[in-house]
Parts: sequence; C-alpha cells; structure tokens
Amino acid sequence: MKINFTQILQDSWNFFRNQQKTMFQFVSILFMVQVFNILLSPPIASIDTALTVDTLPQLMEENASSIAFSFLITQLVTTFIASWGLMTISQISRQNHRTLAQSFQATLPRFLGVVILDLIAIMPILLGLSEILAAVLMKTSPSIISLAALIFGMGFFIRLNLSTTHYLTTQDSIGHSLRKIWLQGKNQKTALLIYALLVYFVTPILIFQLSAIFNHLIFSVFVGILAAALNIFMLVVTYRFYSLFMKES
Repeated sequence: MKINFTQILQDSWNFFRNQQKTMFQFVSILFMVQVFNILLSPPIASIDTALTVDTLPQLMEENASSIAFSFLITQLVTTFIASWGLMTISQISRQNHRTLAQSFQATLPRFLGVVILDLIAIMPILLGLSEILAAVLMKTSPSIISLAALIFGMGFFIRLNLSTTHYLTTQDSIGHSLRKIWLQGKNQKTALLIYALLVYFVTPILIFQLSAIFNHLIFSVFVGILAAALNIFMLVVTYRFYSLFMKES
C-alpha cells in the first residue's frame, strides 16, 4: 500500500484543528523565538557600510564568530521546540495526554540524542557545502568530488531524517534508531523523497515567497506567525508520515 500524502495532509489538518490550544501554544513559542532571533542577531553591516558583492566576503569574515554563534543558538532552540512538539504530538496521538510541562520534561533527556542524530544525518551535506564554499571564496570552480558529496549527502539525509522522530517517540537507542529507519526506508525511497521535498523544500520556498511579497512591518508580523504555524503543522505531518512509514513493510 502506497502512502497517501493527500490523506496525511487532511489528517494533519484535522489534528491541528482538534488540538487548537496546544498547537497555538507551540506556534506562539516558535514565533517568539523567531522574533528574539531577529532582535539579537548581530548586524552584518553598519548603516554607513555599503553591502556589495565585493564587501560581503570581508563583512562575513569580520562577523563570522558572532554569526556562527547566533546561528548555532537559534538552531538548538528551534530543534528543541521541534522535538518538544513531536513528543507532544506523539503523546496526544497515542491518547497519552500530558501537559506541555510534562512533555517538556520527557523531551529533555532525549534532546542530546536528537542533536547527535541530526549531526549524523547532515554531516555529508556539510562536508560537501564546506568544500564548495571554500572554492567560491577562493574564486575557483567546485570539484566534482564536492558536488558528488553534496548529492550523496542529500540522499543520506533523506534516508535518515526520520531517525530523530523514531528516537523521540520510542525508547530505542541512537544506533538502533539509525538502523531501523535506514532499513525501513529501503523500499520506500520515493515516499521519503516526496516527504523531504514537502517539508524541506516546498514549505521554506512558500514562506520565503510570502516574506518577499509582504515586506511591510505589519505584514511581516503576519508572515512570521504564518511561518511558525506552517512549521508546527509540518511537525504534525512528520509524525503522521512517520506512523505510516513504520507500518509499511
């Protein structure tokens, strides 16, 4: 039986509507994190500095540590919120209703494992991107090896990105989660690709397009709330897809 993504989206929407209070709480938390991230992010250039193609590498180099630290903190916080959300969605779906504080406490001891699994899944992509970025900064053409590493990394990530969901929603170890998801995806590569495109490509592109169209402050707030809502909705989609994915033989 093939996984029906139309049905997944419909079921996810029904869950989102039926659990409005919980979903709104997570949307609010994620939106506040986005706002704080914008307010606390270090400026790349001052008002008097002209941002051009020639000055951008220099400015990036001068602010590299601040940018990297800000990015790292933001990623950790958003990853924890996503983990917390998945844990809560899993508990509700299993009729194991808990408060957000209780699901928060359940997420904490599993979070380090989530970070490790995320790093394992994206490591090949990071290696490929780092080599390509180095080539761009040195004004040379990226090597075939770096491009091959990037392509391989994308496939590797697609095969393993559900390992964090499995690790969070079960008591399996990091190694068993990796092995379980890898073997489970052996005959479901197409479904995994569609899911990855939906969550990691279509949704960000949609948010980016909305941000580009509505660049007024008031509309930017609206787009920020909508972006947070879409990201939380995608957590529901992730859990629904994962549930069907694990049932397929």
